Amino acid sequence: MCFRPADASAGPNKCPHCGKTIQAMGGMVLKNCPFCKGDLTAAAPGAPAAPGAPGAPAAPGAPAAPGAPKAPGM
Repeated sequence: MCFRPADASAGPNKCPHCGKTIQAMGGMVLKNCPFCKGDLTAAAPGAPAAPGAPGAPAAPGAPAAPGAPKAPGM
């Protein structure tokens, strides 16, 4: 069985600091840029954050009490 990380098939990446193309090296994920030594593990600047989880649904309320029957003619 061959295990390949998802990043190995994605092709070359660009460094967010210096903009140079970084080739995959044997399927290993690099932690620092080989050119500028910038941190590659941090999120890219300006990347959107993941949305928060939705809140829990509220419990249903108690049913209303039945009303008294109306008298005829009212």
